[in-house]
Amino acid sequence: MSRRFPAPWRIVEIPSGFAVEDATGQQLSVFYGRSDPNTAGHTGFLTMDEARQLAVDFAKLPELLKRTSARSDVAKAACQHEPSSRARTQGQSGRQTARQLERLSDNLVQRPKTLEPVRHQNSHQGLVSSTR
Repeated sequence: MSRRFPAPWRIVEIPSGFAVEDATGQQLSVFYGRSDPNTAGHTGFLTMDEARQLAVDFAKLPELLKRTSARSDVAKAACQHEPSSRARTQGQSGRQTARQLERLSDNLVQRPKTLEPVRHQNSHQGLVSSTR
């Protein structure tokens, strides 16, 4: 099976930016930039250096995807040889042990305190901290 966008991908400088092409010359992406950093910053555009760096990073995608797919193949093979995480966290009775539950509860995030208006009997209004 042939790949749709064959590697290697290369960077081509174009007026006001950089393009990334695959091995067949198909243009995959264009990154535009401004030569004056002040103009680029005030208008929200990229500088030429930023556009070049994005093009370089984009051109590395085939290599990164190849590495990631190799890692995921290794991870899948490793998962087939070890018991599921749920089976490892449960005791012999099929329930989680007290120590495991304690560790889980330590990892829970407590809700932040919220401020609610409370009316006092003496017509003074204030904010009182409470947890829900």
